[in-house]
Amino acid sequence: MKLTEILVTLSLYVPLIVVFVICIALEIFLANRQSRWPGLVLPICWLMPAWLVLPNLLLNALSLAENAGQMLLALLVVPICLLPALVLLAIYWFCRRRRKSREQVEKMKIQDL
Repeated sequence: MKLTEILVTLSLYVPLIVVFVICIALEIFLANRQSRWPGLVLPICWLMPAWLVLPNLLLNALSLAENAGQMLLALLVVPICLLPALVLLAIYWFCRRRRKSREQVEKMKIQDL
């Protein structure tokens, strides 16, 4: 690969990675809030476009696939599109579970007094 191809590739992926890292930090902040609903905003925002685009994308890709390898590649698009939302949901679940265990420890400390 030439240096220009590498730079073009990096210029495409670096902003996406930066946006996703910011979304992860925001998800951690929102998932640690008192109410559980703010933490679900980002995963839903990532899921909605994926569910709207995936059926059309899959139908087009599967209809144009000429062999089994292309069909498998078209089906691999589904987990790739849903991966950011699943990562955000995992962060949400982990933060809420940790918050719940901390609250239980606080309740036990209060009861011990």
